[in-house]
Amino acid sequence: MEIGNWSSMAGMDDVYRQVRGRGLETNIAELETFGFTVIPREKTGAPAGFAEQLLDKLQAIIADEDALTVELNKHEDTKPAAGRQLFHLLARDQLFIDAMMNPVVRLMASYTMGLSYRLAGLVAFLKDGPARPTAMHSDSVGVPPPLPAYSTVCNVSWILTDYTVENGTLGFVPGSHRYRRHPTQAEQPQFAGGALPDDTVAPLIAPPGSLAVFTGNTWHCTFPKKNDVLRAHIATSFARNFVYPPESFDDLPDEIVAGQGPDFARIIGRQDWQGYRSEGPKLENMALVHGTYQSQYG
Repeated sequence: MEIGNWSSMAGMDDVYRQVRGRGLETNIAELETFGFTVIPREKTGAPAGFAEQLLDKLQAIIADEDALTVELNKHEDTKPAAGRQLFHLLARDQLFIDAMMNPVVRLMASYTMGLSYRLAGLVAFLKDGPARPTAMHSDSVGVPPPLPAYSTVCNVSWILTDYTVENGTLGFVPGSHRYRRHPTQAEQPQFAGGALPDDTVAPLIAPPGSLAVFTGNTWHCTFPKKNDVLRAHIATSFARNFVYPPESFDDLPDEIVAGQGPDFARIIGRQDWQGYRSEGPKLENMALVHGTYQSQYG
């Protein structure tokens, strides 16, 4: 049908026209039905060699940077994901700004998060040897169940190397975005020590230059990496506008904060795991809220 200029859609009619014009309607249908989709390189609108340039830049940063400048790398056995992570990438090179500002990336953010979406993070994940799997989880971090039917965050990831099962690719539970809850420990896949049959997890098979798109409600993990081939992607995450606190208290003097008791610092966000730069989040701050924040009492 012809899509009109419908005021009730608050601009989403134009977003969908762009989706149709770029041949992405199938991807939108997959995202709605399964909770994830893969956009092939030729539909991303990126210039030739873009993924290779991103990967080269990441490897150059790693060559010059001490891994321990990232807080999570001080906790190799207990951090959520194995391998190297690089945070706060926008400030490091124009290439990363281009990755976030890519028209198709922003189109997926607009469709899933609404036109007032915000950038939540730009993080690189690299594994260059065998690695343990990442546990099954959703990216609706801290959202108590039942999760909203609409997602509060989304992930649009640039795939920079061949993503295969042997190479520890991402795995998804198709349709899990409709469960409106987080996976339990019993719902970890068998390859991650749980009871969920491994064939429940659909592997993401994608070549370099693809975009993997999934909602914040979609259950996902990584397969164990069994080879020495480099595996890398850049996760561009977006959030709905309301997720961001409207007021900042970072200018409150430390001596005032210290005199108000231990809970005061948490309430004003002084102990948040969010708000990091290139050092990444502190695992100990994540642990402060992890026990309750995804329960209905969190």
